[in-house]
Amino acid sequence: MRFGVIGFGNIARKFVQSITYTSSGSICAIASHSAAADDLYLKEHPQVRLYRDYEELLCDPQVEAVYIALPHLDHREWIIKAMERGIPVLCEKPMVLETGEMEEILETAARHPVYCLEAMKTKFNAGWQQLKGDLKKLGQIFQIEANFCYDSYRNYEPSSYIYDKRQGGALNDVGSYPIAFVVSLLDENAVSVTGEIHKKDGIEQYFLAELMFESGVKGVVEGAIDRDKERTAIITGELGRIEVPMFNRIQQYRIIFNDGTVTDLSFPIAGDDMTMEIQAFIDDVEKGRTQSKIHSLKDTGTIVEICRRIRENAEIYEDSCH
Repeated sequence: MRFGVIGFGNIARKFVQSITYTSSGSICAIASHSAAADDLYLKEHPQVRLYRDYEELLCDPQVEAVYIALPHLDHREWIIKAMERGIPVLCEKPMVLETGEMEEILETAARHPVYCLEAMKTKFNAGWQQLKGDLKKLGQIFQIEANFCYDSYRNYEPSSYIYDKRQGGALNDVGSYPIAFVVSLLDENAVSVTGEIHKKDGIEQYFLAELMFESGVKGVVEGAIDRDKERTAIITGELGRIEVPMFNRIQQYRIIFNDGTVTDLSFPIAGDDMTMEIQAFIDDVEKGRTQSKIHSLKDTGTIVEICRRIRENAEIYEDSCH
């Protein structure tokens, strides 16, 4: 399957490597406003065409699917334009920032039943389904907590979208990871959402939220762009707990039972942590599916809605650090 790539920043450069591990994926075109004509990747792959106009890439008859890796605010426009042309879309997360934009995507999907997937790589990892199945070993689940915190200021680039008040900040940049982890393990509605958001210069630096679900399970999600923290998810139940290091790319986890028994599991990643989601995308499109059974547009909408509710209900601390 020949992919066109719209946007050629760091994540897109990882994508063009990840796709080489798939069974039949390849890159045929890149659209970028900033990539140099003598870019090393383009020099090493002379068969890949470079466009300066995103629309031109969508008009390329060789493009069979498109991967969108633009700043968040630009996702909606190019998702819709690609779908209207009948081109399957894999879009980086967060797919969109507002519930209204999500509704537009769903309306477009109803008019143009084209495959569209948010790049939620965690759920396509081999360890994900095993983890969901192992929850029953804990008996009743009490709490699921997950965080994604990193210090973006170590490599501070003032022009980065991360520091753009309209589309940056912790909840937009990393919130989808812990939120998707919690809500996708439970597959039920959050009946209440509370939390706190810390801002500096109008940018969300840190958030901490508590989600209460219909079954009584508590979800605790945390994210930051101004500090580091060990990235381990912890699932607590009546019979023990599961610890998942680097939960956004599950390679191993440990089940610790109350009686002291410990079970360690490991899951080798095929290619790298993006490869399996790309392979699933290719397989689904080739089978004529219009949505992923693993991560549907409804699932994406749930994450967007949870983000909205966190902002709506959180205590806001301006120009402060946690």
